[in-house]
Amino acid sequence: MSASNSTRPHVVIAVDGPSGSGKSSISKAAAEKLNYKYLDTGAMYRALTWFCLQEELFDENEIFENLINHNFILNISVDPRIDQVSVNESDITAVIRLDEVTNKVSFYAAMPKLRSYLVQRQQDLVINSAQGIVVEGRDIGSVVLPHADSKIYITASDEIRAKRRALQSNTDENEVLESQKIRDNLDSNRKISPLVIPDGAIILDNSTLNFEESVAAFIQIVRGA
Repeated sequence: MSASNSTRPHVVIAVDGPSGSGKSSISKAAAEKLNYKYLDTGAMYRALTWFCLQEELFDENEIFENLINHNFILNISVDPRIDQVSVNESDITAVIRLDEVTNKVSFYAAMPKLRSYLVQRQQDLVINSAQGIVVEGRDIGSVVLPHADSKIYITASDEIRAKRRALQSNTDENEVLESQKIRDNLDSNRKISPLVIPDGAIILDNSTLNFEESVAAFIQIVRGA
C-alpha cells in the first residue's frame, strides 16, 4: 500500500533531507502551526536499533523473526507537541538520541526486511491519521509516500549542518563534520531506499535562514502547493 491520495481524505506532506539539516525540528514546528500530525520516521529506526542493541541482535533474519512474532511493540506519538517513543512499554524517547544508537542506525536501516516492515508501519500510520500529517525521514517522498500532496527536501551546506549539530551536542565541529560525511555516504549509497531528492520535491535550502524563517518557508511551500 502506498498511501496514495486516492485512499485517504487528508493532506500528506513528505519531507526528506540529510542529517543536520534541521528537517525534524522544522517539520515538527510547521506541523503544529498547520494543525497537522507529525511522524518522525527516523525515530522509528532509532527505536528498532535500540531494541536490537538491547537484545544483542545483529542478524537480519533473526531480527525479522522478532518483529513478526510481536516481540517489538513500538508506540510513537504523532502529536507534534509531544515527543514520546516507547518499545515494549519502556520509554526510550531520550536514549535513542545517544551516540550508541546514532552510530548504529545506518547498519540496521540498510537491512531490506527491516525497512519493509517499518515502511508498512509508516504507511499505516498515515492512512489512519484523522487529519493532515507531516512525515519526515530519508526515503519518504521516494519510497514511503510517493503520492504525497507535497514533497519537500530540506537541506543546508555541509559546514552549516555540522556547525548546528556541534552546537546542539556541544561537540567538536570538525568531528561532527567527519561523522556527518560518513552518515551521508551510507544513506545516499545504500542499495535499499537511498537518500535522494524525490521526483517533484521542492528544495528548501536553509543555509542562510534562521529557524523561524525556515518554518515560514516550509509553510509557504505547503500552502502554495
